[in-house]
Amino acid sequence: MHGVLPPVELNLEQLRRNLLRQETPGRVFQFEHGIAAAVKDEIARRFDLSFPSGGEPRDIWEREIAVQRLLGFEIFRVWLPGGEFDVAGSLGTTWAQEHAGPIQSWEDIERYPWPDPARIDYGQLDEYERRLPEDMGVYHVVKVWEVVRELFGFESFCWKMVDEPELVEEVIRRVAEFHLAMVRTLCDYRCVFAVYAADDYAHKSSTMMAPQYIVDRFLPWHERMSRRAHDRGKLFFFHCCGRVDPLMDHLIDSVKIDAKHSFEENVVPVTEAKGRWGDRVALLGGLDVDFIARSDEPAIRCRVRRTLDVCQPGGGYCLGLGNWVTDYIPVDNYLAVLDEARRYSAGV
Repeated sequence: MHGVLPPVELNLEQLRRNLLRQETPGRVFQFEHGIAAAVKDEIARRFDLSFPSGGEPRDIWEREIAVQRLLGFEIFRVWLPGGEFDVAGSLGTTWAQEHAGPIQSWEDIERYPWPDPARIDYGQLDEYERRLPEDMGVYHVVKVWEVVRELFGFESFCWKMVDEPELVEEVIRRVAEFHLAMVRTLCDYRCVFAVYAADDYAHKSSTMMAPQYIVDRFLPWHERMSRRAHDRGKLFFFHCCGRVDPLMDHLIDSVKIDAKHSFEENVVPVTEAKGRWGDRVALLGGLDVDFIARSDEPAIRCRVRRTLDVCQPGGGYCLGLGNWVTDYIPVDNYLAVLDEARRYSAGV
């Protein structure tokens, strides 16, 4: 791939119908959990998507629209300042704390600088409300478990869920209430297409705690977020890595997720997930990150086509990677994925 990518005619309403499994779409729709900044920078350079380089937010936001449109995405993720908790990063690392996080006691709860949902900066959405083309939309991540885990540290959480359940309940409530307040505001924006819950409750072989504990303590908050989103005409997506099989019925029937993201070859490949859940919920992504990073172009194109042959019929699928488009994926490899999707759409 050398700077050639056929254009895509975007259609937000057809994407919605595809996600709701109302029809087999006439083209391949795409979704990504995220695209690394270095990948977007290289794509902008190759395709001459030049904008003023002064670093002004509006210029950055405008370039984001141009990059996503070129790549063929109706929807893409935004990050709003003030929407994050001060957790692992405050200790000088971006790695999660497995042993002990900043909250270990009721006194820590009082000392912790809890973010205020009223101080989230919605400037990017205000700008997109005015300037985002009508055939494009955005989604924003909300979390519960992943923040709770980092506030306690995973090891500490495991002890405290038994020894101090009231402390755990209070932290869950505070984290969830913050994100629920964010959901309420997000849903006021026309440009917001979906709310995207992202909580990794599982690893390769099982959930990180008993499934019923997740159902009882965490998923009711996701259910409230989903209900709010649906009441305002938005979709509700759910991202979770690992083997989440024991939760899928509850996620589909009670939380009422519209789409599930993160499928791993060594857990449940997306082609297998299509047969298990594809008639009840939309599936997002699933192309193995390592495979796309290491393989040559013919192998990548073959994998894309085989995946689409299984997942495209009946709708309810968007092509993309199993997780991020990471900065170690060669840009040519990723462009081969997108180009093959266009060829498949054209019947070539």
